[in-house]
Amino acid sequence: MKRGSYRAKAVVLGSIDFGESDRILTFYTLEQGKITGIAKGARRSKKRFVGNLDPLTHINIGYFHSDKSELVRVEDASIIDAFSSLKTDIERLSDACYLLELTSELTREGQVLPAAYHSLVAFLKLLEAGAGPEALRFFEVKLLEQSGYLPHLTGCLSCRATFDRERLYFSSAKGGLVCRACSSGITGLIPVSPGTAALLSMAARLEPDKLGRLKPSPAFLDESERLLYDFIKFQLGKELKTRRFMAKLKNAQA
Repeated sequence: MKRGSYRAKAVVLGSIDFGESDRILTFYTLEQGKITGIAKGARRSKKRFVGNLDPLTHINIGYFHSDKSELVRVEDASIIDAFSSLKTDIERLSDACYLLELTSELTREGQVLPAAYHSLVAFLKLLEAGAGPEALRFFEVKLLEQSGYLPHLTGCLSCRATFDRERLYFSSAKGGLVCRACSSGITGLIPVSPGTAALLSMAARLEPDKLGRLKPSPAFLDESERLLYDFIKFQLGKELKTRRFMAKLKNAQA
């Protein structure tokens, strides 16, 4: 990014307090991808930044990039969408925060992915409209595709055979599907039906508005969650904090 002032549409992914009055935040922009910046005096601001820099807020933001710092300096921000209804329901809030954390973890600073920005905004709106767990699965596979991490879902990695009714297996370490004949000796395999594999592969190519109209089966939701959760954890080398919280919340509600 060249030195100068910029304006962008962005979603605030996260923020931390810094010093007595400042705030460091990470936001995902349409024009420049993921950016980390500092908002001087944000915690004391009564007008310029009040509520505008909270995580899970869609904003218009003005910032300045200097060659002397890795952090941009946030100058101003105005709210496009505060996603207020997501913030009043603990389950939907945790789902939304998962999308934010996943976006932050699967993208790099300086990597401009307009499709990732559009998907994030679209799926947050789907959650706000009442979408269920299918929205999380479809967002995962879309973001994996957009960020270059999408596993192989269209045939056996080893023999390239296509699938019809045969039971398949997914290997996070191998990065995709293997057939029964090629699965011998591979550990950590996850059973997957051909229908689940086909829908995930299709979901990676469809626009969010079309995905929002799909109502997949409970079997798909079960299999796809196991597969994608295992693969994302393998790629990142860790479990996301929001996933741990979601698991605790689910257990508490059981």
